[in-house]
Amino acid sequence: MAILHLVLFRFKPEVSRGRRQADHSHVFIVEFDSLQDRKFYKNVDPIHAEFASRIIPLVSLTKMAVFEESDFVGI
Repeated sequence: MAILHLVLFRFKPEVSRGRRQADHSHVFIVEFDSLQDRKFYKNVDPIHAEFASRIIPLVSLTKMAVFEESDFVGI
C-alpha cells in the first residue's frame, strides 16, 4: 500500500489575508510507493528543499502526518 505524507500550514499574521484564507489554508498530500521514497523526498530531494526554503519563512505552524494507506479490511 502507498505511504501518504500530509502537511498542513498555518501562515504568520503578517502574511496578507488574501494569501491566507483560513487558519490552515493549505494541505499538501504526497503519495509515495515506500518509506524509502519518502525519506529521499524529505531529506535529499532538491525540489522539495527549494520549496521548503520558500514556504518556511511564511508559516507559523506546520503539522505533518505520515501513514500507510489502508483499505481497513479486518479492522
